Amino acid sequence: MSGIVFAGIAPHPPLLVPEIGGSRIAQVSHSQQAMRDFSRRLILASPQTVIVISPHSPLDPNYFTVRASSHLRGDFREFYAPHVKLDLPNDSEMIEAIKSAAIEEGVELKELARDHPLDHGAMVPLYYLREAGWHGPVVVIGFTHRLVKEHLAFGRAIERAARMSNRSVALVASGDLSHRLIEDGPYEYEPTAHVFDEQIVSAIARGDASGVTDIDQDLRIRAGECGYRSIVVALGCVGKNLRDPEVLSYEGPFGVGYLVAVLFDENKT
Repeated sequence: MSGIVFAGIAPHPPLLVPEIGGSRIAQVSHSQQAMRDFSRRLILASPQTVIVISPHSPLDPNYFTVRASSHLRGDFREFYAPHVKLDLPNDSEMIEAIKSAAIEEGVELKELARDHPLDHGAMVPLYYLREAGWHGPVVVIGFTHRLVKEHLAFGRAIERAARMSNRSVALVASGDLSHRLIEDGPYEYEPTAHVFDEQIVSAIARGDASGVTDIDQDLRIRAGECGYRSIVVALGCVGKNLRDPEVLSYEGPFGVGYLVAVLFDENKT
């Protein structure tokens, strides 16, 4: 099977990594279990390549960005766990295919001028994928400040590139939802932030892509999210008619919304 075989949404709090979260991980146990289920299902879909859209990859306001080094490496030293490391092969052929397809969709993917270690937006979901047995090639992409329609277009470019290059691809939209859910959280409290999360979770659960893409952008900004554009790319990748989407978990005990969801799983069709 070529094309997109799996697509979903994964949060990226470093505390989900046991070596970092310690006893706090018990408070996000639903997310942890969901991430393990998500990773198992992704691998069962038998992708040849995993593409991660990360909010914390180097950002260019106008162009999607990608690391070009032969291997993607990173660790969690920023979170006091330098011994937790990842080293995965990059997929240069897939990058070239996406570049070409992006131009046809009216957007552009640029290689970063220098090597960058993997950011935690990619590292956390990849940690769980490695735990589940993934050792194959990965592509990590950063989004832009451009419009929703251009992030949808880039998602379509990924799907086109996978199909035209006869590759089976899994896409992970890494991102957390609102960062302002509680008064004593790490970010300034916003009383309407929970509405943003509720609308996103509900739209995904009922397979309503327009419920995500048409969400009030002022509400999105007030919520202080970081994963919205990753999700929009994923929706562009799978198309507006989501097939059997599943919300595996949602919780926000520390004031940040963590959503784990499957948008498309080839094994369920």
